Amino acid sequence: MKKLAVFFMLLASSIFLSGCREKTSHCPLDINEIDFTFGIDYDHPETYLIPGEQSDLSDENFELVRKSIDHLDDEFEEILRVCHWINRNFTFQDAGGSMAGVQDVNMHFVDRVFYGCHSLSLIISSVLRKYGFPTVMIETADIQWAYDEYDGMAGYMKGHVMTEVFVEGQWILLDNNCKYVKDYDYTNPYIQQIMPSQKGWFVLGKGFDTWDYSNRSEDFTRTEMKFFSDNVFCYEELFYTVVYNWDY
Repeated sequence: MKKLAVFFMLLASSIFLSGCREKTSHCPLDINEIDFTFGIDYDHPETYLIPGEQSDLSDENFELVRKSIDHLDDEFEEILRVCHWINRNFTFQDAGGSMAGVQDVNMHFVDRVFYGCHSLSLIISSVLRKYGFPTVMIETADIQWAYDEYDGMAGYMKGHVMTEVFVEGQWILLDNNCKYVKDYDYTNPYIQQIMPSQKGWFVLGKGFDTWDYSNRSEDFTRTEMKFFSDNVFCYEELFYTVVYNWDY
């Protein structure tokens, strides 16, 4: 009986593995035809000084920041002053992703709360725009999560939202913990994580704010992340194609 049970376990494992091989033997995507800039006009950064509907910070709320930070020069270190001020003056409440894209930036100023990387990036990018720094919000999927999801072993969805900022004549990548990448390649959808032991992030969307790149769809993140995990092997040639030094 034990030998029979082992046989069926091996048979099931073989079927599963052969199914995975069959599923990945043909990639339905031509990644060379995908625009990984998502239509962002990086040659005209002034375009991204105009806020989206979700990121249109009021003058009254902006004045709350200006009371502490009156003026910013066009320097890398200057944008960190804003980032650190927001992290000190807003508190985190874990909503498990349920608040992603729900509130506009002014609502967050009412209770001084952010609910995750979506809302914190929204606050940071909105305030920096008011100071004259063009910003673009980007949403990513965690690559390890995508592999786990593909194998049916993932739990909750895992991704990250960050901000691209135009400062000192170039686009940089700013994380919500105020670490940033100067030598940032905005055309490359692969982003090396701060911890090099992790596989990295992969960009799924970009825009003025969450409402912009998702078209206010509540299913955007779920749909895009599931599509990415279903086709994760199609993107593998783009993984590990850049190495970043995260500064702070």
